[in-house]
Amino acid sequence: MRKFHVLMTDDEELALLGLEEGVNWEGLNVDKVYKCHSKDTAIRMMQMYPVDIIITDIEMPNGNGLELIKWVKENKPEIKSVFYTGHAEFSYAQEALRLGVEDYLLKPVPYDELEKIIYEIENKILVKEKTVDLSELAEDCTREDSEEIVSRVKKIIAENLSVGNIQRDELAAMVHVSSGYLGRIFKKETGLALTDYIIKKRVAVAKQLLTKTSLSVTDVSARVGITYSSYFTKIFKEQVGMTPQEYRQQTK
Repeated sequence: MRKFHVLMTDDEELALLGLEEGVNWEGLNVDKVYKCHSKDTAIRMMQMYPVDIIITDIEMPNGNGLELIKWVKENKPEIKSVFYTGHAEFSYAQEALRLGVEDYLLKPVPYDELEKIIYEIENKILVKEKTVDLSELAEDCTREDSEEIVSRVKKIIAENLSVGNIQRDELAAMVHVSSGYLGRIFKKETGLALTDYIIKKRVAVAKQLLTKTSLSVTDVSARVGITYSSYFTKIFKEQVGMTPQEYRQQTK
């Protein structure tokens, strides 16, 4: 069964905890719930992790939720957006609708209503994916062998690992297939989602650099295409079970 990934953004930790504990995520087939506290962090997380739905507050310091939704529309249009706010201002709703949000709520967020909105969004995503898959299946017989496509994509990734944001759409364009088709055959051939493969590749190269060079952790992070060393450390620890510094010490 298709599992969904959700990103929640609010500068108030208690608000995020309330949503995390109050919504029946398992019943909604949500496998991952990411949390962050600012627009910039949300953008970085959407670049690093696969996200299907973003739920964001409007009022945040250092960039509000409307600016975040605008970024999503321009850079990740496949991600569905929901926003909530403590102020019943028509201008917010008007701007959000213009930006293509799926729905909006007023604080305090009613969990049952949010669950209904998420359920409807998931159904929209499933219908769209099924339509695309059927279209792609009809084209399979005229396409290159999937093994060859995946091999080419792996080579492109290896050659461009220092690029911070390797987009599936761009990779698909380079090998002349649709983004959805590439994601499907890549998972079938490798057992990994494209995003997970890129992360594992970054970490594998980082391990070599930590072992065989004296580059700083910040420089290693940049070499594998992760701009923020704190995110690099977080991802590295998730994959390896220790920080880059601990790994370097252990391999010595």
